[in-house]
Amino acid sequence: MVKVGPLCVDKYEASVWSAFDGTGTQYGAASDNYPGTFPDTGNWTAPVYAVSEAGVTPSRYITWFQAQQACALSGKRLLTNAEWQMAAAGTPDPGTDNGTTDCAVDTASTPNVVNTGSRSSCVSKWSVNDMVGNVPEWVADWIQGPNGNGVEGAWDPGSFVSSAPYIASAAYGNDFIVGINEASSTTDPFPAALIRGGGYYSGTGAGVFALLATGDPTGSGNLGFRCAR
Repeated sequence: MVKVGPLCVDKYEASVWSAFDGTGTQYGAASDNYPGTFPDTGNWTAPVYAVSEAGVTPSRYITWFQAQQACALSGKRLLTNAEWQMAAAGTPDPGTDNGTTDCAVDTASTPNVVNTGSRSSCVSKWSVNDMVGNVPEWVADWIQGPNGNGVEGAWDPGSFVSSAPYIASAAYGNDFIVGINEASSTTDPFPAALIRGGGYYSGTGAGVFALLATGDPTGSGNLGFRCAR
């Protein structure tokens, strides 16, 4: 872990293991192979552990509930949205991916996730690795649920698409912001857990301001996480 203001943050995206010290079986590296004793609900009967380790594939295919428990079982917790933003500050976001040192953000150069810490330039001012791209990261915060895939508020620095009302902003790295339009509430506004940073497939939309606010906490796919204490 590295010191970030008043807290300590995992330097690397989490890998989930059967043993506390990051040995034994790794889960979620290539598929959703978490054991039945650690279900999507997070209601575990046998523990697994979130480990911050360089040079491994970060774990994916994990729900918010599982990520929360994997952190807790390791004596840590998910970062809040504000803490994630603080830890990510200064991570280079050139909008490109040279396939070697840049953050992993472009499938043309990065067809899949890369090992933790392998992109030497993808480091924040606090010495936290891979906050931009690679795997999008769950954070602790929940909000009102999905009502579409667009933010129509006053502050909309970027999005996956360029048509109105999405307005990309170079000042914020053209990072995507996908959130909730509360004025057009649906009849089933389920809660959403926030996802930060973008992934290896996000292109210029990945960055320290990238935020997805339409993620069902029971979702998994290419989602990852990191922990703090």
